[in-house]
Amino acid sequence: MSETIKFRGSSNDGVIRTYEKQISDITGLNIDIQNKKIVVYTIKIKNRIYYINKDVFFEALEKLKNLNLHDINFS
Repeated sequence: MSETIKFRGSSNDGVIRTYEKQISDITGLNIDIQNKKIVVYTIKIKNRIYYINKDVFFEALEKLKNLNLHDINFS
């Protein structure tokens, strides 16, 4: 059975929900710095982008050591 990640986050509608997704479905992780002081963490799962907190971001990154990601972007 594949490993899962459970997190609270929001999609493009802005509503915060609790999600539980398969680690193998993650296709991208992104850290974006806005206005030189605000850090935004996002995770891309099957062409959907979820806004998450720092702890969830690094938990997902740690679980993905053995998987191939299409996109890891630190901008």
